Amino acid sequence: MEQYIPLILNAVGGLVIGPIVSKVLGGKGGTGAIAGIVGGLAGGYGMSAADIGFQSLLGNEAIMGHLSSFLNGGVGGGIIGGILGLVTKGR
Repeated sequence: MEQYIPLILNAVGGLVIGPIVSKVLGGKGGTGAIAGIVGGLAGGYGMSAADIGFQSLLGNEAIMGHLSSFLNGGVGGGIIGGILGLVTKGR
């Protein structure tokens, strides 16, 4: 179960930050939540695979590792949520 905690935190980070960025850019709320989860998982996985992101800044200890997973997911969710916000703005 412990190996799934970073993935869950990536999804939660994307779920929190994705809709916020989507709304700021004028998108609709429902698509921002779904895009936030998907973007959070993708962003967290990509950043950890490329060894970039907040993990190199915060460290890999218990609480800082969880915080970096949350922030990495938030960045991915924000990017995807922002793109969807711009796409759905005209509709």
